[in-house]
Amino acid sequence: MLCPPEGYGEAIVELLVTRRPGAVFKSYHVGEEQLTVEAALPVAPALIGKAPDLVVIGLGTADMAQERAPEASVEMLGSLVQLLVLKTQARVALTTVCPAFLPSQARAAATAFNAGVRAWGASHASRVDVLDLEPVVETFLDAHRRGAGEKRSLHVQPLRLTSTGRVFLSNTVYDLLKLDDFFEA
Repeated sequence: MLCPPEGYGEAIVELLVTRRPGAVFKSYHVGEEQLTVEAALPVAPALIGKAPDLVVIGLGTADMAQERAPEASVEMLGSLVQLLVLKTQARVALTTVCPAFLPSQARAAATAFNAGVRAWGASHASRVDVLDLEPVVETFLDAHRRGAGEKRSLHVQPLRLTSTGRVFLSNTVYDLLKLDDFFEA
């Protein structure tokens, strides 16, 4: 898992450990609370050295919150993924960001980032999967309205998931990855 600390990535690892006790899992963080795509690039050599079977990359939210250009972030992410595909035999999964979790001024950039990730993934589909969280989160938020415009929260503030948010997203990603099938293969 290449993702920010204290997010749904850690919860995915917990799911994997409980469902696959004999497997080895590792999350990589650069020690930043708001991990950006650029900050993750130096981690690639260590990740490659582990010869992973599966790499899940959940990056982009911090980039969009910091109002970085979506196109530049997608380009850096694409470079990271190309390196992983070239140097490992790993299946690589990219998650989209959830615009609803971002401040309103960053949501358009997040939507553009997601479109770029989807397009990049479609053109490299042999070993790269895009796990599109945006529609899943929007459906959840629409279905869980409490009252007049109020929604049950998956996040406390931008970049801070609630425990419900971590459980929801980790289970969603686990299901989208079809990890039970992956481990049976």
